[in-house]
Amino acid sequence: MVPIVSIIIPVYNKASYIRETLQSALGQAYPNTEIILVDDGSSDGSFEILQEYFEKYPEKILLIDQENQGVSAATNNGIQAAKGEYIQFLDADDLLSPYKIANQIKLLEGQPESVLATCEWRMFKNDPKQSYSIPYGVFQDFGSGLDLLLRFWNNQEMMQPAVYLTHRKLIDKAGPWDETLTINQDGEFFARVLGNADKVCYEPIGKVFYRTPGETNVSQQKSEKATKSLLDSYRCYERELLKFEDSERVRIALKKVYQKFIYDVFPHYPHLIKEAEACIKKLGISQKTYIMGPKFQKLSRIFGFKNALRIKRWLPPRSPLRGK
Repeated sequence: MVPIVSIIIPVYNKASYIRETLQSALGQAYPNTEIILVDDGSSDGSFEILQEYFEKYPEKILLIDQENQGVSAATNNGIQAAKGEYIQFLDADDLLSPYKIANQIKLLEGQPESVLATCEWRMFKNDPKQSYSIPYGVFQDFGSGLDLLLRFWNNQEMMQPAVYLTHRKLIDKAGPWDETLTINQDGEFFARVLGNADKVCYEPIGKVFYRTPGETNVSQQKSEKATKSLLDSYRCYERELLKFEDSERVRIALKKVYQKFIYDVFPHYPHLIKEAEACIKKLGISQKTYIMGPKFQKLSRIFGFKNALRIKRWLPPRSPLRGK
């Protein structure tokens, strides 16, 4: 029997993009999908667009209308309503290539439920044909989900959450999205998923197209509330992943996570920086660790991490790189 794949799309005020996203979900070559749309109290006409598609494809689409509760609550409601053996998460402004799900289902045939699939993600602004890739080392197989997490943390890399195709039982084992977080909800959730994953299979053909966030989104992510939530999500990493493996390699990687937090926040919110420093001390890793690019690492080796941050603050900004 061909397994059902549930494509869960939480939507909040994405009227400008949701049609394109829905077309990419409806255009999947894999035949046995359901699309679960969860409108999180949109006020920009998004719900009316979702209703239009629901009426046009009632056999394919389930529409849930809820008061604004946040992306985690919307996603959890989508998971609860899903009938699929596999779950595909998709943000309301991102896109899937047509064979993404089909290729990953084929890759997972015969694999246990604890194995999940990934693919490449590419960034774009308006036209996915003009997308570009980030030269990360995550686009490969990994012997375990924890190995992929350590790659993230040791090298300051990431996966866009839509790259994953995950068995429902693996998601149930990880638990729901954390509704107390306001940022990095997906990173915290997939840290738990990957902690439970025995293997990660990379599918090289399928693609996820990740729309670059607008200025409003970026500014919201820099608020004190969001910054505290980010640190809370990193504490969740530590709490959950040390359950799977309390080892020096995991603690070193977690130390780098907290260093990256300080790197991103400095010199703002000194009380949160002090909390992150306390988390580093508690990890008990005396080994020197270095993050970011070669130039900053060189400064850190010569002057120390905090002094390198101070020097970086006063250096003239570099020309921005694509995708950075």
